[in-house]
Amino acid sequence: MIQALALALCATTADYQSIDIIAQSSLSLESTIAMQTSQPIELQSTEMAPLPTTWGKEGTWRWGFSGGFAEDIKDSNNTLKILGVEYEYFVDDNLSLDLGLFIMEVDQVNEDAKGLNFTLQLRWHFIAKESWSMFLEGGAGLLRTSENVPSGGSKFNFTPQAGVGFSFDIGNNNRWLIGVKWHHISNANTYSTNPGRDSIMIWTGISFPF
Repeated sequence: MIQALALALCATTADYQSIDIIAQSSLSLESTIAMQTSQPIELQSTEMAPLPTTWGKEGTWRWGFSGGFAEDIKDSNNTLKILGVEYEYFVDDNLSLDLGLFIMEVDQVNEDAKGLNFTLQLRWHFIAKESWSMFLEGGAGLLRTSENVPSGGSKFNFTPQAGVGFSFDIGNNNRWLIGVKWHHISNANTYSTNPGRDSIMIWTGISFPF
């Protein structure tokens, strides 16, 4: 009789231990599943964080392509076209120093000309919003052409210029720029003749961050 009671107690204890082990295993499995399902939500929220906008910040560099068309104020038959690349360095917030290298085609009375134009100018975004800006710009450049520009002038000239324009955010920290400016060509009396040429230029371009 005593032996039978002892065996019954042992069997009952073993059953309780089995139940505890199964319960602990179930709780551990549920905790693991809960942790795994919560982790992707945290990763998704991190990936969706917006990128910071660096446009117009002091110390940043940008580059871009631009092109323009200009017509001589005195003679509409005299036109010119430019296409090239620009590098911008923001020396202060919303104030950039722009270096440009352009191919120029000049249509004029007598012989047409092709040339290479290096420019240096300042561009001040005096109204600067997240999605758009308005700017003033001005500077000068050096121009070397295959023929005298204007006709009766010289193959080496200076290109002072000044104007106004707008920039617009087009996504991924890129900007579309458009403007109008006065564009001058003359040799500053470094040659015997200096007829000079004044044009109104309309231009546009795309600016990218480095």
